[in-house]
Amino acid sequence: MRGALLMSEIPPAPITGEAEQAAARAVLTEPTWAFVSGAAGSSETSKVANRLAWDSVFLEHQLPVDVSRSSTHGVVFGVASEAPIAVAPMGLAGLVWPHGDLEIAAACAEVGVPVVVSTMASARVEDIVKSGAQCAFQLYWLRDSAVRRELVDRAEQAGCVALFVTVDAPVRRGSERERAAEFSPGGDVRPAMTDSTELDASLGWADIERLVASTSLPVYVKGILSPEAAQRAHAAGAAGVVVSNHGGRQLDCALPTALALPRVKRALPENGRSFDVLVDSGITTGTDVVRALALGASAVLVGRQILYGLARGGMQGVLNVLRRMTAELGQTLMMTGCTTPAEAETLPAHILNYGQQPEL
Repeated sequence: MRGALLMSEIPPAPITGEAEQAAARAVLTEPTWAFVSGAAGSSETSKVANRLAWDSVFLEHQLPVDVSRSSTHGVVFGVASEAPIAVAPMGLAGLVWPHGDLEIAAACAEVGVPVVVSTMASARVEDIVKSGAQCAFQLYWLRDSAVRRELVDRAEQAGCVALFVTVDAPVRRGSERERAAEFSPGGDVRPAMTDSTELDASLGWADIERLVASTSLPVYVKGILSPEAAQRAHAAGAAGVVVSNHGGRQLDCALPTALALPRVKRALPENGRSFDVLVDSGITTGTDVVRALALGASAVLVGRQILYGLARGGMQGVLNVLRRMTAELGQTLMMTGCTTPAEAETLPAHILNYGQQPEL
């Protein structure tokens, strides 16, 4: 599915997110590029708005402070990580690079950040865990309940540390760009975990409660945009939520996550049992990670940017993206007067429309 460039012909690693995207575009076929980069709607409004919203978040630095001894280390869904970053679940990475899911996991193991394995991964969770990366498993609510149960059991037995149930995909929307490019996965690159891919649109909070009660893994509810939904997840016994609009792939007018995140965080109880708030959709830089921490997240998930790196160089390309973002994170922490990611959670953050007063 890839272009004809050989590794010896590929120029030095890109040093910006935009350059990573351009490098991926240069080597992927049109259908695969449409799958990787496409989003819902002819104008891909929500995907574009995600990026604009993160760029609208401004931080007040706390300098002068001694930041000569700083660290990027954090905790992501309960496990130690080199940074408060994990790789988001993404289906069919094998379309982008041979054995792409295994390459991503190997890079995560090398850098020391976790990865969330997709139900639609093109490798088995048992094989991905063998990379040595800390793995969670993402569960789509499939119509076949026996298959759902089997997937959860396999995630537990493989050694996954958490379960992420996606709630913002009652149907697969796909993108207009995919349809225009006549994208159709097939051949040897198919979901490796199950042949049953029909989604169940009847998923409700009672189902989440039963899932939480039926597994030994902490359950995160992925696809939350409203304070009320976050509260329901908390009441259902979930370990946390992921504020997410599916990267703009599902609903073309979905609220950008940088705007949803502070509202969700404020709605949750400050005391009582621990409850994680993670965020994804549109995050491309280490500065975005600090922005997310200041707005109330404990960690972020990174998706498309990882596929851009994968397209350009397999495991090495993913390593380049993760190392770039971690380096940017460390620099931004120091420049805002923080010595750890935890300190960034207290930074004053403002969502600023130019010419208007800050909203936060």
